[in-house]
Amino acid sequence: MFKNHLPVAAAFAAIATVRLTAGNETVVSAPIQPTAKSIFSGDLGVTLANQYNTRGLIIQDDGVTFQPYLNLYANVHQSTGFINSTSVFLSLWSDVSSKTDVSAPGNHGGHFTEFDYALGFTVSFADRWSFTSIYNRWTSPADGYGDGHWANGTLAFDDTGLLSENFSLKPYLLFLRDLGGDAGTGLVKNSWYVEPGIRPNYTLFSGSDTPVNVALLIKAGLGNKFYDGETYGYLAAGPQVSVPLNFIDPSAGKWTASVGYLYYDFGSTLEAFNGRDSEQLATFNLAVSF
Repeated sequence: MFKNHLPVAAAFAAIATVRLTAGNETVVSAPIQPTAKSIFSGDLGVTLANQYNTRGLIIQDDGVTFQPYLNLYANVHQSTGFINSTSVFLSLWSDVSSKTDVSAPGNHGGHFTEFDYALGFTVSFADRWSFTSIYNRWTSPADGYGDGHWANGTLAFDDTGLLSENFSLKPYLLFLRDLGGDAGTGLVKNSWYVEPGIRPNYTLFSGSDTPVNVALLIKAGLGNKFYDGETYGYLAAGPQVSVPLNFIDPSAGKWTASVGYLYYDFGSTLEAFNGRDSEQLATFNLAVSF
């Protein structure tokens, strides 16, 4: 499918930002900070998905895509004042496909669609608010598209416990700026992308050894130039379920398994680009934090 759009496809490619992702789809662009005595922490994992979908742009939809990642965090500030904490992080992310549709002819790394590295920071303030900023660069070992880079910022509100002990809404607002390069993050280089989202969720069996978090992720992809003249890129919604694997010895880290589903309604630009007016993204993620 991707090769049918090569003249346009060279204009984009990007990553899932840090571990809040399911198949390159950001739930909220802030890193998960495991509780730890050390100022250093991290998480690593892999997401399996039925396609490589980034902000509604389908890069690979044949076979299965594997998206391993590693995030390393350092908490550099902690206080009880207005600024509650500050942390910095380094992230590595890859997309490896079971097919080679995206790779250049004769490329020996044909399954290795993309490799990304990113630097960022998170500032938590006023007890429930956080701001995360990320700078990201990517390359395609398979030579499917050129290199590029972008920066983003996300403002998020943690309403845990305000409405109910086990329920929260977790709204967020993400702004992304494509910074140019050989390929753009969206359909037009040097453009803005905006993503408002909300994630109502409830924790079942919260007092047991195996609590289950059930969520409904709802988000929209917006950006006039980003989507080549149309402000509306997509609206996506679907359930997300995660379960901690507490039967694994804590000395091996904190393990979590999650599954997700998103239904995408595309605007006219993405409909023309993707060759369809809607799409379904299914993901499975296995992760460990340490």
